[in-house]
Amino acid sequence: MDEPRTGDERSPDGIDALLAGLEDQASALEGVYDDAAAEDLARAARAEIPLLDRLRAATTVVVEVIDHGPVEGTVLDVGRDVVVVDATDGTWAIHRIGIAAVTGASDAAAGAGGVAARLGLASVARAWARERSVVRIIRRGAGPLDGTIDRVGADYVDLAEHDPGTPRLGNQVRRTLAVPFEVISALRRRP
Repeated sequence: MDEPRTGDERSPDGIDALLAGLEDQASALEGVYDDAAAEDLARAARAEIPLLDRLRAATTVVVEVIDHGPVEGTVLDVGRDVVVVDATDGTWAIHRIGIAAVTGASDAAAGAGGVAARLGLASVARAWARERSVVRIIRRGAGPLDGTIDRVGADYVDLAEHDPGTPRLGNQVRRTLAVPFEVISALRRRP
């Protein structure tokens, strides 16, 4: 006659222990899957955040401008295609296509809203043209230009080129150039 074995997984106590262990494993795996799913959702959400929205939530940044180098300052405004930065050497309107890298972009995002979010590099250029500000245009693949913006078209600025230390006077203007927005990395207005 066989004697019942104690601790055998076929005994009622052994089956209960086995089932409890399996439930614990299932709960642990469910927690791992929940964590992984939450992490995947967070990654997917971050993937949808545009750089300019991260800059809207930032304060002090260093923006590497194509064909210029670093611009460090305080973010004043962010439009649909431009970030305006107050730096020690003036106010910079950095075109989105002129950004090579950014240090200090927020991990959070501030969504675009209101009139400012619809404004862009052309809006900044028009404001500086109205003020008759002396500007430097940083161009991708070409040297900088100094002068005063005379007018802003649909996809270009007309610049009266003159020495940056002088106001725009007829006899000081060397030439007038139409500069397409697509080659402008940034505009800098002198302090």
